[in-house]
Amino acid sequence: MKPEDFDFVSRLIKSKSGLVLSQDKTYLLESRLMPIARKRGLKDLTELIGAMRGGDRVLVEEVVDAMTTNESFFFRDTKPFDQFRHVVLPHMIKERASKRQLRIWCAAASSGQEPYSLAMILDEFKSQLAGWRVDIIGTDISREILTKARAGLYSQFEVQRGLPIQLLVKYFQKKEDQWQISQEIRSKVQYKEFNLLEDFKSLGQFDIVYCRNVLIYFDQPTKSDVLARAAGLMPDDGFLFLGGAETVLGISDKFKPLARQRGIYQLNRPGAPEVDVSALEKIQAGAAAAAAGAAAGGAATGGFTFAKPKHMQNAAGAAGTGATPARPGLSTGTTARPTTGTTGVAGTTARPGLAGTTGAAARPGATGTTARPGIAGTTGTTRPGTTGTTGTTRPGTTGTGTTGSTYSRPSTIGTGSAGSGTTGTTGSTYRRPLGTTGSTGTGSTPPVRPSTGTGSTPPARPSTGTGSTGTGSTGTTRPSTTFDRSRFGKPEDKK
Repeated sequence: MKPEDFDFVSRLIKSKSGLVLSQDKTYLLESRLMPIARKRGLKDLTELIGAMRGGDRVLVEEVVDAMTTNESFFFRDTKPFDQFRHVVLPHMIKERASKRQLRIWCAAASSGQEPYSLAMILDEFKSQLAGWRVDIIGTDISREILTKARAGLYSQFEVQRGLPIQLLVKYFQKKEDQWQISQEIRSKVQYKEFNLLEDFKSLGQFDIVYCRNVLIYFDQPTKSDVLARAAGLMPDDGFLFLGGAETVLGISDKFKPLARQRGIYQLNRPGAPEVDVSALEKIQAGAAAAAAGAAAGGAATGGFTFAKPKHMQNAAGAAGTGATPARPGLSTGTTARPTTGTTGVAGTTARPGLAGTTGAAARPGATGTTARPGIAGTTGTTRPGTTGTTGTTRPGTTGTGTTGSTYSRPSTIGTGSAGSGTTGTTGSTYRRPLGTTGSTGTGSTPPVRPSTGTGSTPPARPSTGTGSTGTGSTGTTRPSTTFDRSRFGKPEDKK
């Protein structure tokens, strides 16, 4: 498109609709005007623009209509409709009790989803509004889009955008491959072709004005002018709704934001009343709590609570929401992973799989509160698999002790054919885990699994018994006795 053609079309569109097209929107202009050129049998945009320059008014209307954005869906952005339901409508029902009349203007109605969303909310209040006259006026610059709005026909995709399923079932009927809103709801809305650049006086007075997502397409002077003329249609306690990207700040002094509520404005006049927003704030606080619960696994966004699957429910956490299951295998302990509302059985932190009694921390195999997985033992400090009383010896020796104990590590046990036991010193403790009490001898049997008794006994798991050679007294010997080092070195290598 030639620069001079773009300038001509953009000026024409602004004068007709207020829509401002910057130079970087050339692609948008071309994509929307080419279908019109093809429909009219014109070769390209140059011929189309030539016809517009020639004064084809119908073509100009088609072009302006094509450039108008008609994006809309039911309950768009949610918040403006919550504000209408919980703040504005209760206020109006109270303040208009004597007049029993309410007028609402949707200034950019598009295909009708916004005014129909308001009509469905009003239907919820029909008992409070019995005997009232309630008018919803929907206007738009596009004649074609208003035809669609009046029909109330929407595709499956359109009804899935923002419309709760319960309202679809209640207010819509299937019509071939589309959905049509009920005649009762359609009768609540009147549609009119209207340009926001025109004089508003013909529309009458409105208590509530929805002018959402349209000012963003205007330049600053046009925005200010539209807001000033809208203020002239409203009573002192009227309400104005703007889109999420729109504001009156720095544009117009005719309106002021409603306290603690974004996107809704009151007239900036002495007669503007204080409005109770506490009911909505409670709902918003509840929605925020529900969202937090959803993040912790307790509730879904929007305040709809869903029960957890049974395998995720914490039986101990009857109170609180969003409780997090403890680590696998914990039966006691107050502290596991962070939880809310879960009270554990008295105890301290334990690692997975262990239930123990109160005691000092011990290595695996000892009884205590804090221990490693899966081991239960008697009181004392030993290494895995060892159960014993007083006194140990190094592997490989069989001796006679007053009290014997089992081996810890696999080692050789043979017949104590050589050497004599020495009397152990009572009360000493090894640094390394050792075997039986008493003195040591030299074993001649090759390494086998630990066992006790004479050297002729087949390999067995650790047990206690009486060796055939050597004597010892009750107690624990220091690591200075003679023992079999056939696995670790030469027999004569002694310490």
